[in-house]
Amino acid sequence: MQGRVKSPVRVRLDRLVKMRDFEPVDLERLLARGQEIFEGQPAQQFQGAVATVFYENSTRTRNSFQQAGRRLGLDALQVGREGSSIQKGETLEDTLHTLRALGAVIAAVRTPEPGALEELPDVGMPLVNAGDGWRQHPTQALADLLAVRLAGREIAGARLMIVGDILHSRVARSAADGFAMLGAEVWLAGPPTLLPPGLAQALGARQVALEDGLRAADLIMVLRLQQERMERGYLPSLGEYRREWGLTAERLALLREDAMVLHPGPQNRGVELDADVIRDPRSLIHRQIACGVAMRAALMEAMLDAR
Repeated sequence: MQGRVKSPVRVRLDRLVKMRDFEPVDLERLLARGQEIFEGQPAQQFQGAVATVFYENSTRTRNSFQQAGRRLGLDALQVGREGSSIQKGETLEDTLHTLRALGAVIAAVRTPEPGALEELPDVGMPLVNAGDGWRQHPTQALADLLAVRLAGREIAGARLMIVGDILHSRVARSAADGFAMLGAEVWLAGPPTLLPPGLAQALGARQVALEDGLRAADLIMVLRLQQERMERGYLPSLGEYRREWGLTAERLALLREDAMVLHPGPQNRGVELDADVIRDPRSLIHRQIACGVAMRAALMEAMLDAR
């Protein structure tokens, strides 16, 4: 380890799988540390590499883990499904052991298999869930929480409405957990095929009508349709989804002046939201991406410092 910048928070986790792995007090401290890093405070320095093992496609998450690793002095090791030994039958466990032997000191893993990280034995380094199927994406929730915090909104007491494909969304599950842990009220809205009976209750949220929620919510999180996880029959057409559920320019006018709009990306412009929404001054979409680097740096710093 190089340098003597001291992390003000320790996350005593061998792996972060879901938002509920945090205690609320640790989550608050980690957000404070992420804000310090976002605002330019140096991060603690380590030797080794961050490994990104992504068996699904990614632009934002993979690159932000690598950028966050650079803030910590870490090199980058990158593995994808194509061009790796997984095509020859290598297991995730063996891949992680290989990367550890090559100098990785922490790994971020994205897999289509829900719960895959929980089933892994110890591999000698901390693991971070970068998305496991439809189940959880905790570092995206960290980025979203910091984006709201930096925009000056108190999370405690805020009303967050998540709109769209709740059924297939790991982002929705992590956001519902993270925002609720810090005192927000979580609302859900979406077509019946993508928000079936009982799902809102299972996520500790309340189902609301779309336009009622848009008028009253403090925070509106729009979700991408997870078409790669859908079978036929969930939606009549993308055009009908936009008409019934999309955040169009007309629906944007329903929002309060102090409301804020989030989207985890990538956005399907003209489907779940219009380009006017992305350009609106109430949009935090680009801020969320920058916050992802700071929060992933804060998380990895804390996990490595605690070892």
